[in-house]
Amino acid sequence: MKQRLYEFDDIRAFAALSVIAIHATAPYVTEEIIGFVWNQLMRYAVPLFIILSGFLLYYADRKKGTVHYGQFMRKRLTKIFIPYVIWTIVYTLFKMREEIADRGAEALPDVGGALLSFLFDGSAFVHLYFLIIMFQLYLLYPVLRLWMKHRANQALFVSFFCTFLTQTWVYIHDITKWGVQIPQVTRFLPVWLFFFVLGMYTARHKEGWEAWLRRNGLLVAVCWLVSIVLLLVDSRITETYGASIKPTVVLYTVTSYFLFYYICMGRRRWQKQGEGFVQWLSTQSFLVFLLHPLILTVLRILPREYGDDAIWDGLTGMLGLFAATTGVTLLLTYIISFTPLAAILGGVRAGRK
Repeated sequence: MKQRLYEFDDIRAFAALSVIAIHATAPYVTEEIIGFVWNQLMRYAVPLFIILSGFLLYYADRKKGTVHYGQFMRKRLTKIFIPYVIWTIVYTLFKMREEIADRGAEALPDVGGALLSFLFDGSAFVHLYFLIIMFQLYLLYPVLRLWMKHRANQALFVSFFCTFLTQTWVYIHDITKWGVQIPQVTRFLPVWLFFFVLGMYTARHKEGWEAWLRRNGLLVAVCWLVSIVLLLVDSRITETYGASIKPTVVLYTVTSYFLFYYICMGRRRWQKQGEGFVQWLSTQSFLVFLLHPLILTVLRILPREYGDDAIWDGLTGMLGLFAATTGVTLLLTYIISFTPLAAILGGVRAGRK
């Protein structure tokens, strides 16, 4: 029987809510100081999901001699490929809804062309690039696993160098327009590789760094505080508050990962482990991730359609938009989990693990 890592339930559930917060606060970063700070505080969310993926994959395989590449790819890619295709279709139809309504069947060739393009690069909606990244990481995982097994420190250093260098290059281009701009750079493997390898590395050395964390919780908290201050100052001065690809986010994500794990270790010492909302949200986090931008966009459109544009204005509007998006997304996720659609949409059928 596999040992459930309850700390990662906590972190994954929190990361799912954090992604919602990033998207809900995005329109307010230049209007509300709380919106700006809240948005930047959540910037670890997508990289943290990648770290968790690397950890959980390697931890599950840590005692295996070899990983059968074909079997691994069928299992992992099928798990994300079918939801990716379905949600790309959903978001393509949603994005082109007005053209479809105006032109009817005549719009189908354009819709089909757009769909093929979106499937290739994950651009049907703002968040689907994440699945393109995961496709690449899964393809490379068996090689990374061998590298981690024989040269763990080297794998961590080289992946950090690749990610830090590419993120710094993108960051410098964003603020100076120096150098060559590569379209869709957020979908490139080197930009995210370190986070995945860091997850694998900490899975390999789990007992060692857990013991270190227990002794150095205050140091981790101080490092986290320094990293978020650096990120806030960086984002404000350079006006890169909409970017998650920059060196300060790398630092902030790493310190957040270790701080959250330290907090969750302490929480699990006094909280009974078992079923509950956090574990449910962790289990359904992929579906929540895929669904919430649609809910958020609809909630922002509806007031304009019915003449109440001010409903989401200001601080109260921002808080209301986040609460409404979260509530509706979780409710629909809960309903979907009782249907056969759950698995193909990225969720888990109720009653299954």
